[in-house]
Amino acid sequence: MKTVSIKSRLHRMIVKILLASFGCTLITWVALLFIGEDKTYYANHYEKMIPSIEEQVKHEKDGLMKESGKESLEEIIPKEGFKYKVVNEKGVYQYGNLPDESDMTSERLLDSLNLVENGPGDYYEKYIPILSEGGSLQGVLLLYYTLKVTPINESEALLVKTITILFLLAPFIYVILFTIVFVKRLNLQLKKPLGQLMEATSSIRNRNLQFSFDYSGNITEVKELTVAFEQMRDELSDSLQREWDLQKQRKEAIAALAHDIRTPLTIIHGHVEGLEEAHKRGIDRFERYIPVIKKNMASAVKLVHDLNETAILENDSFVVDKVAIDPIEFFTEKMGDYELLCTKEEVQFTGNIEDERKEKDEIYADPYRLTQVFDNLISNSLRFVDKGEILFEVKLTEEKLMIKIADDGPGFSAGQITKLFEAFYQGARRKGHAGLGLHISKSIIEKHGGSIEAKNGGKGGAMMIISLPI
Repeated sequence: MKTVSIKSRLHRMIVKILLASFGCTLITWVALLFIGEDKTYYANHYEKMIPSIEEQVKHEKDGLMKESGKESLEEIIPKEGFKYKVVNEKGVYQYGNLPDESDMTSERLLDSLNLVENGPGDYYEKYIPILSEGGSLQGVLLLYYTLKVTPINESEALLVKTITILFLLAPFIYVILFTIVFVKRLNLQLKKPLGQLMEATSSIRNRNLQFSFDYSGNITEVKELTVAFEQMRDELSDSLQREWDLQKQRKEAIAALAHDIRTPLTIIHGHVEGLEEAHKRGIDRFERYIPVIKKNMASAVKLVHDLNETAILENDSFVVDKVAIDPIEFFTEKMGDYELLCTKEEVQFTGNIEDERKEKDEIYADPYRLTQVFDNLISNSLRFVDKGEILFEVKLTEEKLMIKIADDGPGFSAGQITKLFEAFYQGARRKGHAGLGLHISKSIIEKHGGSIEAKNGGKGGAMMIISLPI
């Protein structure tokens, strides 16, 4: 269905209102004229009688100036619709059915002869000369008449007045009437979709996203609004579902983390009680129990430390403390530390630094946070490499710093790679492992404006690739 904008719809509605009002007004006028045809005189009814009155005045001549001429004049002039008075050539009142309000000057009479002027009230006045047999001016007949619709019978005056009012007001009445009709029609077309939107808003407020829109109208803006609202509902539903899934995962991870913390604490508690009991019996278990206590204390501290680091890094206000460092010196030192650590675990370590820059300048980074990242990645590799090999490669170009850390362990499964950097993800759980190391590493790299990617190496094993802008 082709849609129409509200602006175009309003334009069309106005045209329809005007056309409908014009047509109905014409019909009404014809009907009123038909009804009032035998009940009213037209506005010019009395004006059309004036020529015959003028002819009779010419015929009577100056006989109308005598007192006896009054009867003849009143036979000529109809009683309804007219008033008159007769004055002599000097403007002196002679007689008539209008009172003599003031005399008129002869100059005024001469200037107004055969003219029509506005008279008193709603009357118009016509100056008709009264001439003698010789053609000299003897006086003037001032004839007063109306130009309005009048009833033929006085008893029908109310009907005539009503017809006149309706005749004048018909266009306005129809414009108002059709405006109400068309606006009501538009309101009905808008009421359903707007009502659905209001219900949808209420549903969202009540955390209910199980609703849909059924709009079959052709108003462009309303259709676009309902489509946009539906899309927003889908996106909001997906977002809430992800939030609910995340909350569920966090609850499960926190439960697992509580278990991980409880395990070393339980061991510590048991060995402390063992030391107390041995002390009472005079048995020396110090050298045997203290290393176990220290090891489990370190595990518990690391778990709490990782949680604290996660909270700090996820804060929007956190920024890394970048300083100028010599990358060759920094990575050479790191590789030396990791080589000693790998040797202790009977794992082969291979480090390599490649600098393709023309100018060997310092770079800006946070060495403490980068060390956290590399420590996490090397620790993960050591966790899964059994007397195998770990590779640490660094490459510097004019634009970026690339770091690759790889091992020949079991690598990642397809499902693991997509979740590795999520907080609390524990793809291969071990006691004391909270699943926060890679999440913390990703946060630190992103705070540097870089990226980190996990994949499986060509010969198997896990591979982490870090890219940082210089």
